[in-house]
Amino acid sequence: MSGLKSIYQVTLFLLCGLLVCSASEELTLLNGPIVTHTTMHSVLVWLQTNTEGRIQLEYWKSGSPQTKWYSRALTTCYEDGYTAKLLAREGINPGTRYDYRILLGESKEVAQPKFSDSYKLQGAIPLSFQSKPRWRWIPNKATNEKHSIFDFRIAMGSCAYINQKGTDREGGKPYGRQYQIFESIYEKNPAIMLWLGDNVYYRENDFESREGLIARWTHDRQTPELSPLFGNAIHYATWDDHDYGPNNIGRNYWLKEQSTEVFQLMWGNPSAGLPEIPGIFTYVNWGDVNIYLLDNRTYLTPSESNPQAFGQNKALLGKEQVDWLVDHLAWNLSQSANDLKSYPARFNLIVMGSSVLSQSNNSDNYRNFPEEWKYLMDRIVAEEIRGVVFLSGDIHYGEVNQIIHTRENKNTTLYEVASSPLTAGVEQEESNPSRLDVFEGEQDQILKNNFVTLDFEGPLSERKMIIRFWDSDGNLCNQKADAEPGVPTDASVILANELGW
Repeated sequence: MSGLKSIYQVTLFLLCGLLVCSASEELTLLNGPIVTHTTMHSVLVWLQTNTEGRIQLEYWKSGSPQTKWYSRALTTCYEDGYTAKLLAREGINPGTRYDYRILLGESKEVAQPKFSDSYKLQGAIPLSFQSKPRWRWIPNKATNEKHSIFDFRIAMGSCAYINQKGTDREGGKPYGRQYQIFESIYEKNPAIMLWLGDNVYYRENDFESREGLIARWTHDRQTPELSPLFGNAIHYATWDDHDYGPNNIGRNYWLKEQSTEVFQLMWGNPSAGLPEIPGIFTYVNWGDVNIYLLDNRTYLTPSESNPQAFGQNKALLGKEQVDWLVDHLAWNLSQSANDLKSYPARFNLIVMGSSVLSQSNNSDNYRNFPEEWKYLMDRIVAEEIRGVVFLSGDIHYGEVNQIIHTRENKNTTLYEVASSPLTAGVEQEESNPSRLDVFEGEQDQILKNNFVTLDFEGPLSERKMIIRFWDSDGNLCNQKADAEPGVPTDASVILANELGW
């Protein structure tokens, strides 16, 4: 017992020493700000400092700096990696844009991130956020509809590898590349950025301790090209194996609890699982789009395991999470009646790190869990869930998949948009019968670093989603031939009416 007490005393002494040393440092903004969960009356902003200190958010309506509001001041601490989330609530009204800045220390010194040295703009990055617009039950006089839906853009991507000397594979070409892709996403001005998994890559230096997990996020978020996107779009995320733990690990990860905690520290999703169903899955809504971010790691049976030999099915999401998803989809459908009398939505975006509809030979595909995959697809068809589009990453190339799933003479058309990789290496998968050719010529997948934007446009009665694949420099990859620049191919447009509306 005395030995354990001595170890505890030494650990406490070292921790206190770190805190004392850190407290002597000048307080600076290390990472962020990152705009996260946003409602009609609140906006949550994440940031990370270099040491313990006081932080506060100052904000005002764009163009009206004479009236300012402030978040509650917080103090960052060592145990949380000096991260914090500041809540803007006072003065926030629906559909309003605000400019903001971060105040540090008792002196309230302004912390302003800057553009990267190689970017076409220099100096301080203008920071702004927009609260969630209100549009239901506001008549649209132009279309004579009961609701004034608005057009908006969502960006998405996966597989963001940031090099770090001393932790990467020795020899050969660095795996991370083309960080300017984050500035290209910023230039497309998305309302929301969805991170589809592998948002960082834990190395063996990282995934053996909670401190290592925090250190990876801390390092990667110092990439200057990320700052403009972080500070202006709204960010939501799910994970895949590399930002959960070691490669391809699932429910057997020994630091599952710590990894879940660190994920919540580093993002600002509105929730993480349910009290009775642990995990990081969550739900958000923006306009006529419902977004479900699923957890493909907490319940994953690793590929090396063989429970089937003992009469058990392999799991990816787990039945409880699948039931939650379909129950919520069914409830949302009940609120989206054809006569638009309640809370209309046209698209249900289901986000997961693994490929869902692809029929390729990738070992991470959801189809490798046939019983659970069929259960989800059958329930979507049986309960007549409309507007389903899956969003995925992981595969290190980009593609669009389409299937028609049949159950008891009922057919439902389902789509999947896969965006990968952002900055990691590119790979290729030759055969996939589900792949839809959204590109000109013989090309049917993107074999380069890429991101995707989804534009939601038109009146509710003719709502559409426009898919655009962009390369690292912001060039359109699915450009329609003989059309104006920026116009994608016809196959890149998905009509809500095709999805059951």
